[in-house]
Amino acid sequence: MPGLRWLSFRIPLALAAGLVVASSAGHADTRIGGAVFPDDLKIGNTSLKLNGVGVRVFYHLVDGYATGLYVVSPGHDGTAIADGPNPKVIYTEFLRDASLERVKDEYDSIHARYCKIYGCSEKNEASYAAFTGHLAAARKGEAQLVLVTDQGVSMQRNGVVVASIDDPAFGKGMVQSLLSAAAPTKGFRDGLLGIAN
Repeated sequence: MPGLRWLSFRIPLALAAGLVVASSAGHADTRIGGAVFPDDLKIGNTSLKLNGVGVRVFYHLVDGYATGLYVVSPGHDGTAIADGPNPKVIYTEFLRDASLERVKDEYDSIHARYCKIYGCSEKNEASYAAFTGHLAAARKGEAQLVLVTDQGVSMQRNGVVVASIDDPAFGKGMVQSLLSAAAPTKGFRDGLLGIAN
C-alpha cells in the first residue's frame, strides 16, 4: 500500500460530504516504516492537519503499526483535541501482518483502560461491540481509517467503508482513548500529540 497520498476514501454522505484526499503537492510528508502521512488532508471543504504520528512497538523491537491523527486545529493537549471541532481522522497503516485476534486484543486493551479511567455507558459498550465486530486481520501495508464526525464514526479499510456507528460520543471517546493514559504506550500517545515527532 503506497500510503494515504494515493488512496481516496468513500465517505457516507450522512457522515461527510466529499472525499478524503491528500492536499496539494509540495507539502512535507511524514514517513514511518513505509507508511506515508501527508501533512494535510481535506474532507469536503474542511482542511485537516497532521497532529502527529504514533508508532506501536511490540516487544521493544518490532514496529506493528503507525497511526496518524488529523485534526482541524493541531495542538499538544489531548483533552483540547478530543473536545475540539470535528471532523477528525485516525489513519493507521500496518507495518507488519496482524491476526484478527492481535488486532482485537489491541483495541480491547485500549478500551478496557479507557473504561477504567472514564467509565463506559451501555451505549458506549454497544457502539464498541458494533465497531469491533467489523475488525479484520491485517496484512503489512494495509490501511484503516476512522473518520470521526459530529454524527458518529465511519471505519474504512483499504478505502472501503466497512462500518458506520451513529454515536458522536463514541467518536470522541476513540480520540480521547489514544491521547490519554488509555493509549497503548506513552510513546504512542506522545507521537499522536506531536510531542515525539
